[in-house]
Amino acid sequence: MRMPPQGPLVEPLTAPQETQHVVQQLREAGFSADQQAALTTALLRVLALWTQQATRGDLHAAQQALEQRLAQQLDALRAELLGACVRQAELLHATRGARARGRDGLRWLRTALLALTCAGVVFLVLLKVLGR
Repeated sequence: MRMPPQGPLVEPLTAPQETQHVVQQLREAGFSADQQAALTTALLRVLALWTQQATRGDLHAAQQALEQRLAQQLDALRAELLGACVRQAELLHATRGARARGRDGLRWLRTALLALTCAGVVFLVLLKVLGR
């Protein structure tokens, strides 16, 4: 499908006097009124097809540009989400590490207190048993 010529080859719309002149030239060339009507109809169909093709081309270009912009926005969104997930994972890892260290300290303290309590109880039992 070829596009209609563009640029300097496209002529501006003709004035009514020029249209009458063209019709007169067709009559002089031997075209009947029916032939003139058929020729005019054919030319209008060609113009309609050219217009449709130009419109389709514009729509296709606009669609491609839109698809490209959408892809770029999706890539940016994907990168942003990935960055957010990485930051969240790092924060979670750091938070868990701090909690684990805090828990380890509490466990050590509990264990030490339990050991001291046991030692104290054993010491008291030994004192009671040995009678001192």
